[in-house]
Amino acid sequence: MKYPFHTESKPVVGQEAKQLLTALKTDSAMTTPAAEAMRKRILARRTAKPSYGQKNVKV
Repeated sequence: MKYPFHTESKPVVGQEAKQLLTALKTDSAMTTPAAEAMRKRILARRTAKPSYGQKNVKV
């Protein structure tokens, strides 16, 4: 992703700061609803398919 040359960081304040501190303390992550939905779709797709690394070998 390309950023303009004069990009300036802004402090995290208010509700976002509280959420970030909670996420850091509980070792979790902050996500948007769209990112969470995408994570769930990928997880469902991966669990529905058989694993590529496993082979059905009869012993």
